[in-house]
Amino acid sequence: MGVLLTAPIAITIWIAWGVIDFFDTRVRPLVPADWNPDTYLPFSVPGLGLLLVLIFLTFIGMFTAGLVGRALMDSGENLLARVPIVRSIYGSLKQVFETVLAQNSRAFRDVVLVEYPYQGVWAIGFVTSETTGEVQRLTEGEVVSVFVPATPNPTTGFLLFLPKDEVHHLDMTVEQGLKLVISGGIVVPPRGEPRSLPEMFKEQKTVKAAGLGFAARLRNYFLTGVLVTSPVVITFWLVWEIITFVDGRVKPMIPLELQPTHYLPVGFPEIPGIGLLVAIVGLTIIGMFGAGIIGRAVLRTASWIFGRLPVIRSIYGALRQIVETILASQSDAFRECVLFQYPRRGSWVIGFLTGKTEGQVQGLTEANVINVFMPTTPNPTSGFLMFVPKDEVRPLTMTVEEGLKMVVSGGLVVPPDRGEPETEENLPEGHPQAVG
Repeated sequence: MGVLLTAPIAITIWIAWGVIDFFDTRVRPLVPADWNPDTYLPFSVPGLGLLLVLIFLTFIGMFTAGLVGRALMDSGENLLARVPIVRSIYGSLKQVFETVLAQNSRAFRDVVLVEYPYQGVWAIGFVTSETTGEVQRLTEGEVVSVFVPATPNPTTGFLLFLPKDEVHHLDMTVEQGLKLVISGGIVVPPRGEPRSLPEMFKEQKTVKAAGLGFAARLRNYFLTGVLVTSPVVITFWLVWEIITFVDGRVKPMIPLELQPTHYLPVGFPEIPGIGLLVAIVGLTIIGMFGAGIIGRAVLRTASWIFGRLPVIRSIYGALRQIVETILASQSDAFRECVLFQYPRRGSWVIGFLTGKTEGQVQGLTEANVINVFMPTTPNPTSGFLMFVPKDEVRPLTMTVEEGLKMVVSGGLVVPPDRGEPETEENLPEGHPQAVG
């Protein structure tokens, strides 16, 4: 009984304190000493960092709502659009946040019941959007993008494109749906009569009409601040993590005489990105050297040595084969985005073509199959390898980068529909799906 009474309270306080401490440790050092209550109070005031973040985001939203703020924001976006890699990350993040935070958006606001993984078995899902673009064009009937989360970690799962009439809306909030999924079905929301979609939209409009006061305006300013700052902060955080990761491993290998800190004034801050720059230059030089006669001879010698070392030869051989297959100019591995039915008929997912199935796997299957990698959402580095009949795979005109954005965003980032996809008749010779 003691555990039953104290555990929920203790865990709630622990999570709340963790959130407060996360913001306090990062924001408090930025507060001037004259404004910091810790300098003139005999005790520390928890939550100051979180409060300042909320106020800052609200003021950012108020500022960007004006003419000058919008002009500065447009200038900043134009600047980011000229930076390679950064523009792709920022553009995707901005589109996701705009879709999720839009007042008329239904993204991740509807809890639904879907038949998964096959008919007769049901699972909880969350509607992310009504599917548009070529995914909608290539599927039979009107489909909806549904994210089916895993248990107990709902931050990963699968993006499915399901027929609209097979998606059953539940009369529960997203919070209740997440509790049901995380608890493995232990925490069941109270019973209620299912509402129709028109009733849900009518209720949403009523809430919007009632919330036109000062509190509603502050909420809108806050959401605008989140929309403006979050894509920028996350983009620069990801770029900084990449730079820090490479610098931390490459800079120790650079001789001290060649490092900028050796000839810059004492106390001058370190220049980030030196390790990344050296890595790019080094790989380019190695590629130039490997293309020559001496370089090829050295590579053959190294391969011969690695091929005779126990354990190492297996690791080296497998890695070399994977890299050569992916980077080969004639390879189609991870260079084509496709649509196929998974885990049952009528349910569609996005996958990436990895090659033509050969060997025992092809010999034991009745149909002519191809290798397709189906990633999870929002982490596309994990997923399933499927051997799918090639006549059931529908090529998409979107690029692999666009397909990854759509998977990672849960169907919120939809690439443009560029028309009819390639068919077997006009595929290049040697393509895994080409006739013959």
